[in-house]
Amino acid sequence: MLNAMVRDRAGAPPGVIIAAAILGVMAFIALLIAACAAYVMFATNSALIPRIPSVRMAAGGLDALVVALVILSAATIVGLFRLKIWARYSITLLGLLDLLVFAFMAAGVLVVRVKSGMAAMTVPNNPGLTLGEIMVGLACLYGVLALIGVWWMIYFNTERIRLVFAESRNEVPLVSRETSGASNKSFLGLS
Repeated sequence: MLNAMVRDRAGAPPGVIIAAAILGVMAFIALLIAACAAYVMFATNSALIPRIPSVRMAAGGLDALVVALVILSAATIVGLFRLKIWARYSITLLGLLDLLVFAFMAAGVLVVRVKSGMAAMTVPNNPGLTLGEIMVGLACLYGVLALIGVWWMIYFNTERIRLVFAESRNEVPLVSRETSGASNKSFLGLS
């Protein structure tokens, strides 16, 4: 079993391994956030999540969604190392979800910065730093995380990576479509 995993990992392109590692880190952080949210929700008396049933149901539902995405991410990581086609589709969809979530978060932080009167407020411990500068930094962080999703969507739909995954499925090297004259220019490679 271990030899098969090492052989599969050795056949994966470096970009696939890097993407799987980044997805693993993001899934681990999401799992930590979900665990902390569950702890705050059930084990403490917190003002963040009041003891109102509808609020607790909404927070629990978001927690369950995060856990489901962590499970999907773990399965996708295993599939990427084994070069499974479904894993390529899965990371493409996770990249789209990543792009949408973090782009909206970045835009939301910037809108709050502009619309609220807090942008010029200084931080009590550091008078040279304003809350507006912190919000811009947070928006930049969210923007970088959104760009990871863009990278996944583009990288896993390049012709070379599609051929790597298709060859893995067929166990026989495929002839490149560029050399045969037919070219697949579909963005998601679904044609």
